[in-house]
Amino acid sequence: MSDNQLAFIFPAFTSDYTNHPGHGIPGFALQFDTFLRTASNKVDPLLKEFTFTGNTFLEDELLTQYLTYIYSCASASALRNLGFSPSMNAGYSMGIYASLFDAGSVSFETGLELIRLAFQSLKMAISSASFGMVSVIGLSGRDIHHLIDQYDLRVEITNQNASPSFVLSGFLDDVMAFMKLAMEEGALHTRDLGVSIPYHASFLKEGAKHFGKLISSLEIKQPENKIISMIDQTLLLTPSIIRQELINNLYYPLNWFRTKQVMLEHQVSVFVECGPSKGLTKNSKFVEGNFRFYSLNSFPLNQI
Repeated sequence: MSDNQLAFIFPAFTSDYTNHPGHGIPGFALQFDTFLRTASNKVDPLLKEFTFTGNTFLEDELLTQYLTYIYSCASASALRNLGFSPSMNAGYSMGIYASLFDAGSVSFETGLELIRLAFQSLKMAISSASFGMVSVIGLSGRDIHHLIDQYDLRVEITNQNASPSFVLSGFLDDVMAFMKLAMEEGALHTRDLGVSIPYHASFLKEGAKHFGKLISSLEIKQPENKIISMIDQTLLLTPSIIRQELINNLYYPLNWFRTKQVMLEHQVSVFVECGPSKGLTKNSKFVEGNFRFYSLNSFPLNQI
């Protein structure tokens, strides 16, 4: 496999560890345990109690972000140790931190600190208000905007996963109302994403600005491979551009659908989802093109 064909993709969160796709990757377990110990010392001692079948901490939003980051970093590190060197990577939403670690732009510990500071800044920004996020499949962007305008809903489209697949963020009551209205409008499926922060929505602008001040002294290096922005699909080439991307990533809408298309234009033909689930792999079927998209447990390791 030519390196310029390969890209690593990093997910935002996980909802379960049912398949634990990294267990068959040589070196993954040792790398995961090493990162888990580091994280438990750096950000939260509870992490050392994590197990894949017992203490998963899936009910804790921040711990889930840490664990998804740890899993993603361990996955990518194990693949690199096996000789796979991607020419490009991308972080889906909060997956940006693992993408930066993988590209050598931040240390593992700095990635943990970015997660902690972002979560705390956004929690402070929303105060006691109740927010949520929802995915919807089967409506067009135009249909969604019509519902938002017609019912004066305080929600925003914050990501497009495919032509008929979107994510919305907003005030919880309005998110719940939208789910009901979307199904009545003819949506095929809606799902409450179970998060309390309306990621990638304008409601978080002040929190993102505060986060920017907190990370001003953290070390960010020039990446060793290309990283693509999910906001505008440009390449994140310098530390200053990356620092601004980290801030914007909290309150700007994303477009995962367009990001995959642009990566194909950069001659990527093989994608690997470096994380504990298969959500992005399943989503890839909505994008046309000559490419292969693998989860960890389906990636053919003999293609070295």
